[in-house]
Amino acid sequence: MGAPLLPWLLLLLLVMSHSAHAAILEVNGNLSCRCAKTTSEYISPKKYESIEIRPVGSSCRRVEIIIKLRTSGKVCVNPEAPWVKKLLKRIASTKKK
Repeated sequence: MGAPLLPWLLLLLLVMSHSAHAAILEVNGNLSCRCAKTTSEYISPKKYESIEIRPVGSSCRRVEIIIKLRTSGKVCVNPEAPWVKKLLKRIASTKKK
């Protein structure tokens, strides 16, 4: 009588472990964010090689702005910093033209 129950118990354990893992992912939805920390310090556009804007999505629940520097480094900047807001407005206005 114990042998026929074993497959069902194993299936139940599998489902429960998957549900627990999914709950952890849902609570911590920032697992795929690239920026662990950001800076609000001004960075001169002369130092930029490129700018990557990552909108809010299912993998990261915040906007991320990553500036790739000419010196081959990358810096995550705070999207709420005043100079970053101006930069984003400038980018948006040039895209509309």
